[in-house]
Amino acid sequence: MTVGFIVDLEFTWGFQCRVAGLSKTSPSFYYPPPTVILGGIAESIARKHNIGENDGKKLIPMLSRNLLAIGVKPLNCIPITYQALSRIIAVREAGGVRYPTPDPKYILKSFDAPARGHTLLSTVEDDAPQMKLFAVFKGDEIKFGEKVFKLSENDFWRIHRLGSKESLVSVLDVVEVDDSTLNKIRNATIETTYSFPIGDAFDVKIVGRPKGLWVEEEYINPFKVEGYDERENPVVNYMFGKKLIKFKVPLRSVGDFMEKPTCKLEIRGNIVAYEYKGEVVIGYG
Repeated sequence: MTVGFIVDLEFTWGFQCRVAGLSKTSPSFYYPPPTVILGGIAESIARKHNIGENDGKKLIPMLSRNLLAIGVKPLNCIPITYQALSRIIAVREAGGVRYPTPDPKYILKSFDAPARGHTLLSTVEDDAPQMKLFAVFKGDEIKFGEKVFKLSENDFWRIHRLGSKESLVSVLDVVEVDDSTLNKIRNATIETTYSFPIGDAFDVKIVGRPKGLWVEEEYINPFKVEGYDERENPVVNYMFGKKLIKFKVPLRSVGDFMEKPTCKLEIRGNIVAYEYKGEVVIGYG
């Protein structure tokens, strides 16, 4: 049975989720990508069931297979992407030999200071930056080998970071929506305030001009994460432009912060709008 989760997240300062494959000075996304959010849920499940890191990441493809819809929106913040100089240890490899670092003999080659992408979530009020997540799954059972885990609101309460280890978050509220109260809308014109997929594989049409500021970001397709072996590594696929999907992402405007970005969409075919108490996220049916 279909189950949805609406989650209010509070960030400490922002996050780091950098675009893979560009260079060591790659920028950060506006919001944590959908697969990073699935990783946060997977980590929560893994810690609860004492699953190690190597096996824990295998939960992400399991979540992906059950995923029907996922979207985020800002509640009180504006994402500001920037690059900051950070001192790092440089691992040097030449002629197939990896040289130990840091090395006192080669101190200048032992460190580097690239400009690394960050996203600062800036607010115009006293509260910490907050974001809302709406995710819908085919069911609440996650198969992991011979085991079956039950996905519940407790798994979302235990999320503590989205991105790098410095990207700390606190969960303020979780609402679990069961199949009987989750409204499914098909072949209609609807409005959403959440990010949503676009492109040839996602049959939606934007009606009129969106209200507020919307931008596009390209992510690893969260609905098609197959695994983490050499053939299906999502990061490698991203670098080669495989299994990607574009999302339309809402941004609060500095000029009119109180205006909530809203987009009117015409949905067709297997595209479904999932609605609960005015919150609408777009996904597959």
